[in-house]
Amino acid sequence: MLFQFPRVVRDRFLTACLPAVALFALLWAAPARAEDGDALAIVNGQPISRKQVVDKLIETHGLAVLQQMIALDLAKQESQRRGLTVTPADIQAQFDRALEEIVPTSDSRGVTLTSESKQQALQAILQQRCLTLPEFMIAMERNAHLRKLVEAEFTVDEATLREEFARLYGEKVQVRHIQVAAGDMRALNEALDQLGRGVDFADVARGISINQDTAARGGLMEPFTFTDKDIPAALRDYAFSLSVGQVSAPLQTGQYVHILKLEGRIPPTDVTLDDVRQDVERQLRARVERKKMNEMITRLYQQAKIRVLDPQLKDDFEKLLDDFKSGRATSP
Repeated sequence: MLFQFPRVVRDRFLTACLPAVALFALLWAAPARAEDGDALAIVNGQPISRKQVVDKLIETHGLAVLQQMIALDLAKQESQRRGLTVTPADIQAQFDRALEEIVPTSDSRGVTLTSESKQQALQAILQQRCLTLPEFMIAMERNAHLRKLVEAEFTVDEATLREEFARLYGEKVQVRHIQVAAGDMRALNEALDQLGRGVDFADVARGISINQDTAARGGLMEPFTFTDKDIPAALRDYAFSLSVGQVSAPLQTGQYVHILKLEGRIPPTDVTLDDVRQDVERQLRARVERKKMNEMITRLYQQAKIRVLDPQLKDDFEKLLDDFKSGRATSP
């Protein structure tokens, strides 16, 4: 999944675990009766004001929602500047693509999930992450704009296609990982402690890893080859040195520390590029476009002039923005 929240945002987000849709509803909902003033509820004669509730929602949940809405506006402005149009069909296609990536095609019994079952599974995953469907759809609309932008400037040549073929069809490893921020010793020690006590690696990844995409799959990464340039070289080297079932010591790559577990090895496939050309190009586009979308939204954030007026959000957001512009954070 694109655009992971920094841990400071995620921790606040998970502690609050409040639906953002409530924030929007409370901001615009009118009180039921004029004599109640700005009260949203009356408890034994004592009012709970709209300001009390909205202030608490902003404190616990506002930064994450604001960040997402700003990212959407930046993507919209850029697509408008380039004369590109994003339709409801484009947003639906982005939603369908995300659903296919996030939700498994079958349940634990191997029964193929229906469209309705996939929707229910998505709702369960979002609930685990303390996200609402309206928040998720903000991300889908933003990603639809970003995809339209990167598609307009990405072309595939034969050399790139052959390199992708080698990446996809060479020997691969299947790895689970637990990813924490470099310097977050609390999270790292907690992960190591749980693993030392025999907690299942996948469960530790779901509970601690800050990579929201792989954490939802118990830390399971997409299989990769020894030459896969999307994976840091140190991580590739370490993964290929492990035996099946082995758990690695912590490994730092850039801003993150990883604990790896090798699930298995996948032998090279005996096919030619011509046999799988269309599939290779499809996977190449999906991988490169995802990377370029991250790069684009980061660049838009770095170039934007953004002022946050709310005093509760201003300091946190400005710190976040400084991290983007300085390169300490790579995706909003």
